[in-house]
Amino acid sequence: MTASATDHLALQLPREQLSGRIQHTLIGQAITERQVRAHVTEALAHGFDAAIVPPCWVWAARAELHGTAARIGSIVNYPNGSALTATRVAEVKALVDAGVDELDATVNVGYLLSGRSQEFAADLAAVVAAAEPVGVKLMLELPLLDARQREQAVKAAIDAGAAFVSIASSGSVGIADPASIGYLRKSVPASIGVKASGGVKTVEQVRALLAAGADLIGTSAGIHIVTGTGAVNGSLYSY
Repeated sequence: MTASATDHLALQLPREQLSGRIQHTLIGQAITERQVRAHVTEALAHGFDAAIVPPCWVWAARAELHGTAARIGSIVNYPNGSALTATRVAEVKALVDAGVDELDATVNVGYLLSGRSQEFAADLAAVVAAAEPVGVKLMLELPLLDARQREQAVKAAIDAGAAFVSIASSGSVGIADPASIGYLRKSVPASIGVKASGGVKTVEQVRALLAAGADLIGTSAGIHIVTGTGAVNGSLYSY
């Protein structure tokens, strides 16, 4: 950790004051409307940056905001990112129409692993363009790529106009770590944010990731992180 990182405010703030950098995330199978509405209520109560919910429940999450200025996000083509570009674009447009404020999108990492960097870049560009004016965070699946492919992924995200980039879509792909966050922060311009997600379960992880250059943290363990109490949802290998 650099000298500037050791002085980072995230290392000094009380845990509850970190909530504004956390995106409170609820994804998975068999998620009910009641769970989604409770999730949004939690996000409001703790002052999280946004509530991230499954695509089919964006409408319910918006209804639960009760006129507040809080933000709702959702995830595109999760978890594999291998749908046709036309399908991914249609999902993005439907979510924007449903009132989502921001989107986390998977990427078709199979294109890069097959040497099809042009198709990979075209897919990202189409997804980002379809979301306008809503910003898209691209989950680049860096742990699956070699050094050259990582460079291609980052360049494609920059060229596409991503609002944010993140290391991976879940802890099963790669657990967010300070070294990877530092790589992303150095690789993208200041105009593009860096989000850390994947296996973030403790306040110590959050502090280290913010100090390494993350702007936002995506996690399903937000309440435990900011309060020090309660159950930790999901495993180390989940979102």
